[in-house]
Amino acid sequence: MSSSAITAQGTKFAVSAAGSPPSFSNIPEIRTIGGPDGSAPTIDVTDLDSTAREYVLGLKDEGSFSLDIMYIPANAVHAQLRSAWSARTALQFRVTFVDSGTTVWEFSGYVTGFSQRAAVDGVIEATVGIKITGSIYETT
Repeated sequence: MSSSAITAQGTKFAVSAAGSPPSFSNIPEIRTIGGPDGSAPTIDVTDLDSTAREYVLGLKDEGSFSLDIMYIPANAVHAQLRSAWSARTALQFRVTFVDSGTTVWEFSGYVTGFSQRAAVDGVIEATVGIKITGSIYETT
């Protein structure tokens, strides 16, 4: 049986300053994209008529993304991410997959971390944390 797996190569993660309409720029030099890692709390609604514990879901939290990039300090998009982290400003993000329908996720988020590292026989890298605020909107 052949697989319907979608290759990760070619996936784009883009950013735009808040505003309408957004003007997205692809974040360059991404090595890995992690997330989103969303969840929802369970709310106990068990009462005296219940025969076992009962639950409903609370509000979903879309979670966070983590980007591992090869950091270029002079790159305007990398600088935009660092600036948003320092200024605590929300940005618009878009993830474009390479499936046949070209699935796109759009959401607002905050840069919650920007951690650089350098090693012998390596390049300067950074991990960028992005916390989603609100919902992820998917189109195909």
